Amino acid sequence: MQLRAPTRGHKALQATRLQAVPTVCHSARHPAQQARQLVQRSVSCQAAQTHVRDAQSLLGANVSVSYGSCQDEYRATVLGQQVCLEHEADRHQKLVTQLSECHNIAEKVALIKGHPCYQQFANNMGGTGLLDAMSQLPLDQQYVLMCLPVMGQKHVLMLPPTDGQWLQPLSALAAALCRVETFYDSMGGLIGYQLKSLQLILAASNCQANSEAAAAISNGNSSSKEPSNGTAATCNNGTSNAASNGTTVPVTEVPANSLTDDQAHVTYHVPPGLDLAGEGGRQLGVRAAAQGLLAMPYLSEILPVGGAGDRLGLKCEITKDCLPAAMLPYCGRTMMEGLIRDLQAKEYLYWHLTGTQVTTPVAIMTSDAKGNHARIIGLMEKNDWFGRSPESFRLFRQPLVPVIDASDGRWLLIKPLQLVMKPGGHGAIWKLMHDEGVFDWLQRQGRSAALLRQISNPMAGVDTTLLALAGTGFSGRRAFGFMSCERVVGAAEGMNVLQEHKVWVEDSSHPEGGTWQYEYAITNVEYTEFERLGITDQPMHEGSSHSAFPANTNILYVGLAAARAAVEKAIAAGGGDVLPSLIFNLKKKVKVLDPFLQGEREVRAGRMECTMQNLADSLTTRTKQPLTTAGSGGKLLQQLDALKTFMVYNMRRKVTSSAKKKRDPRSPHIHQTPEGAFYDLQRNAWQVLQRCGMRDVPAVGDVQEYLEHGPGFIFLFHPALGPLWDIIAQKVRGGALMEGSELVMEVAEARLVDVTVDGSLLIKADNVVGHVESAVSKPSSDGNGRYSNNKGNSSSNGRLEYSAVNGRVHMMNVTVQNIGVDWHHPGNVYWQHKVNRHEACRVLLHGKSEFEAYDCKISGNQVRPTAIPCVFVLCYTVVCVA
Repeated sequence: MQLRAPTRGHKALQATRLQAVPTVCHSARHPAQQARQLVQRSVSCQAAQTHVRDAQSLLGANVSVSYGSCQDEYRATVLGQQVCLEHEADRHQKLVTQLSECHNIAEKVALIKGHPCYQQFANNMGGTGLLDAMSQLPLDQQYVLMCLPVMGQKHVLMLPPTDGQWLQPLSALAAALCRVETFYDSMGGLIGYQLKSLQLILAASNCQANSEAAAAISNGNSSSKEPSNGTAATCNNGTSNAASNGTTVPVTEVPANSLTDDQAHVTYHVPPGLDLAGEGGRQLGVRAAAQGLLAMPYLSEILPVGGAGDRLGLKCEITKDCLPAAMLPYCGRTMMEGLIRDLQAKEYLYWHLTGTQVTTPVAIMTSDAKGNHARIIGLMEKNDWFGRSPESFRLFRQPLVPVIDASDGRWLLIKPLQLVMKPGGHGAIWKLMHDEGVFDWLQRQGRSAALLRQISNPMAGVDTTLLALAGTGFSGRRAFGFMSCERVVGAAEGMNVLQEHKVWVEDSSHPEGGTWQYEYAITNVEYTEFERLGITDQPMHEGSSHSAFPANTNILYVGLAAARAAVEKAIAAGGGDVLPSLIFNLKKKVKVLDPFLQGEREVRAGRMECTMQNLADSLTTRTKQPLTTAGSGGKLLQQLDALKTFMVYNMRRKVTSSAKKKRDPRSPHIHQTPEGAFYDLQRNAWQVLQRCGMRDVPAVGDVQEYLEHGPGFIFLFHPALGPLWDIIAQKVRGGALMEGSELVMEVAEARLVDVTVDGSLLIKADNVVGHVESAVSKPSSDGNGRYSNNKGNSSSNGRLEYSAVNGRVHMMNVTVQNIGVDWHHPGNVYWQHKVNRHEACRVLLHGKSEFEAYDCKISGNQVRPTAIPCVFVLCYTVVCVA
């Protein structure tokens, strides 16, 4: 199956080359009013230029006007002007070119100081205290602030601080902008960021206009169901459910000027992949997971946790401060802690099988959004780095970028000298890893590959998911891989595709001077790009709600050497290639409290974003012949195994169920909410218990029943109990979990045979996977996530040693009966595992202790502690006569 983008012979966007026009300072006198009216009547770039020239002739070249307040000046010179984005893009392009010829920061400052826009701004702001405060800042900070008037962002500096003290807020603003300048250095720094954003806005607007025009034409000719030049093909190699139906997908025709020349020769096929959801998928998953376990000494983990998580609306219960997604209290612990538990479960299983402890290095990309970086460090320190050495973590911060009004390209403000800034997409992770030395750090520890998952998806560690992905990639020496699943048609999420790029390769020995060759990669296409690329999101077959293309889940495998080489090549080339798949989403509206207007306004705004998964675009495999046949069905050939990229496919609830947004209590929809993630967790729990051979397992219930009354049961366990479901089925065998019952197993070593739970059974071990050894020295931090040991400092921090010094439980032919959970209590929050109970049987395992119960019934509210020194073993046996 394939989708073919329409071909074309010219660039998607050729900005008209215009001369830079200095900002006009309008007067309150009659000529200025005429000039302002001329500017406001502008409806096009050409008209805007004409009106500005007419305005200049009315005002004179050097007229400077004073205003009653900065608010008046803002309304007159900012809101009162019509902005031509093509003109602004051209101005910024010239600036980037001129600045690229400068050899140092001093030359850049001199160039900006001489620009007419800055000179006029400096004349107007003299005596306000702004310029004096700027002169006290380091030269690099002065430079980024001077750039603002030249970039059309003078309003950022127009509003004075409420206390009249400029220096501190100016310094904070400049520091944030310097990070943008540094990170986007390969595309021209701060001005380059604005240039690329403008180009993306123009391209997206152009696509939207073309789509509306195409829709109007289509409505006028309803008899034509398919575009005249649209093509369709099929793909079926029997390896993925997503690619196994053999149906055709028509393509929507997109006007040629929405695509670049390169994109005009791109075809998208349904990708092949290792199918863990189909027949025989269970055994395939176990074999791939075994390969993943063998690769543990060579693997690392990369966690992008810098997202602001605005849609969650998460706030601290005490301070009411906004919190990032990493702090979401899912199942009784933060999302960050859940990811570390999943990692420890894999390491513990490896220790069990080999007797060797591995400590996987973890690279964590944070940001300053909602204090994310400081909160993540605080969380790690509070938990003593989860028993791991702080040096096994590397935290690095993603820069925040200005949010841009898509109508005029201006940056949004929330307070004087304070911009609305957000993380610029998780695709920044690759260049940051290069800039911050993370690739070097991982290489020094002998790591050649990494697994990457997002903080909002607690389901990624389920069963064989991560280990199978790692095993497939590592054993095949692949460069990049995707964990994928089914996708609903029309879902606002990206999809995985097999991208075929037809390229012309010059060859002087060839009669025609060259040949056409083909580059292939399994990659991702964001849902915001479907329309522009001519992709129609249609079902696998008639009547199906699932798309022909599988979902991108942002669970990734990456070969570190290949990723590093791709990043370094992109940096050397310059431009935006170092940031994969740059996009600007025009569909979002932002409400902002405008400090100039002193009121709330809603604008269509966003920021330039890039996606980490589209690094795969640069990891292509070239062939002389296409991998698709010309015959019926267009089946993919077996050479696909030679691709650098790959995909593993599984059922959705074993791959992803994210907690990205707060559920509307009036809505029955739970997709991408914490409630939805917990619902899927319990659906997985039902399947685990079925595999364990339990004779009675209640249904979770449909979504409406779940929201009204809670799930039909609760089964939670530490991932080290498995993490593979087949291992859990060896530890829990038979028995029953009655309707409305709760079983919680915070333990790795257990043997439950024919145990019936009718109520609540809560088993908790202090030492789940081993014991903690005291540390000799306390690592010290440089404040940026880098730690080193300073010998001589004592610390209570200890290192977790995987061992048999842990709590264990043995129960055989036991019935646990009590009233259990109060399912009607209004304070229950099931996804937080915050539930009220009438009664419960609690087994608390301290140190190296064991609890044993055989042929008995344990009734009522019971607490069975086994508190002894960890060097002894206690067998607590309860024998009762029913």
